[in-house]
Amino acid sequence: MDTDEITLVHHGFPKPKYVRLRVDGGSLRRESGSGSSGKPRHSAKDCGSPTEAGYALAKEMHKRLRDGFVMLRDPAEAAVGEPVLVAAAPNRCGSQVLDVHPGGHTLVVATMLKEAYGAEIHLVDVATGVRRLVHTEPAGERQTFLHTVRFDAAGQGVVYALNGETRLLDLATGASRTLAAYEQWQTSDFNPFCVQPSWDRARQRLLVFDTGNRVRVLDADGVPVLELDVARQPECRAGALSPSGRLLALAFGLGPAHVEVWDVDTGRRVQRHGFPFPFPAGRDSAGCGGVDVLGFDPTERFLVANGGFAEGPFAMALDTGALAWAVPDPHRTDRWGTCYAWAFSPDGTRLTVGDRGVVALRDPDTGTPLLPLPGLPDPQLRTGTGRTYRVVYTDAGDLLVCGGDGGRIVVLRA
Repeated sequence: MDTDEITLVHHGFPKPKYVRLRVDGGSLRRESGSGSSGKPRHSAKDCGSPTEAGYALAKEMHKRLRDGFVMLRDPAEAAVGEPVLVAAAPNRCGSQVLDVHPGGHTLVVATMLKEAYGAEIHLVDVATGVRRLVHTEPAGERQTFLHTVRFDAAGQGVVYALNGETRLLDLATGASRTLAAYEQWQTSDFNPFCVQPSWDRARQRLLVFDTGNRVRVLDADGVPVLELDVARQPECRAGALSPSGRLLALAFGLGPAHVEVWDVDTGRRVQRHGFPFPFPAGRDSAGCGGVDVLGFDPTERFLVANGGFAEGPFAMALDTGALAWAVPDPHRTDRWGTCYAWAFSPDGTRLTVGDRGVVALRDPDTGTPLLPLPGLPDPQLRTGTGRTYRVVYTDAGDLLVCGGDGGRIVVLRA
């Protein structure tokens, strides 16, 4: 996020603290204070040029965010695409493992401690940026990788994936229970860095991966409504429920790769297609067929996915498997564009694609840039989140939450 002036606040003290940073010619000027009646302190640093002063502002902003300061803006006063919250993930960690409460007022963020020994789950209030620790995974002999956090439908619980376990955390009591669990290469072939638990749109059905190479779909009470045995080669690499929860899609293999679609209520497989990767001969198998993120469009007529080395997204017809559209790479013809994550807006009018430090707004029917939008002339929104591995809308569609490997959490007015 490029700016010549910014005000950061920290509400985690008895009296809120603030710091205002401003580029003034070749100098960086700083004003800081606490409360509403205290006398502010002023200082300045000569940086030699406006460019160097801008760099100094960005560096100090980054440090302050790591210390718990946040940038806040009233959503009612923010234009479309402007941030209403900029924060940093706790523990100097990446911010890609996050979700937003159904009501839009709270984020849940999972971070790992030093060298992934120990982990924490925090809630972050969108209006103030205040963090609250709700779960600690103690350090032990084994690394503790937190892969996913997802609020339940009521926002009273959080489903999270820790190594090969899927657990449900009760936010009121702090207690958690295990919904599914496996050990890679011991009780299952699943790779916890690939397959992740996920909800349908209403958060009434949950996809989990379990011991014995079992794929299960659970209802809101945790009761299985579908169970599949996928103990075969090639390995299962991704999965997703359709928005209605009626269909389950599973991707298998690297190159070539294929997808199978199942009717959740009947347990019947309804489709099997190879993925339409039109790359030239000679691309290695990881670049030709691997699927990273798999899902459905809002109409449930298409499957949408990333392929290869964070390439895409692309859409394939659910009934025929034919390629419907793909986002091209602007410079190379042997691959698709860069995509680390994607999400559809709740009303189905926008496909939001996570790239390096930006998110791109695209037409959900064609994958082409969505332009123009009222008050938003640029189809790319700057986030400063590094590789943007997580994009998620609030249920109301008024806010877009972004996170990535840069550690910054950005909530944009949508």
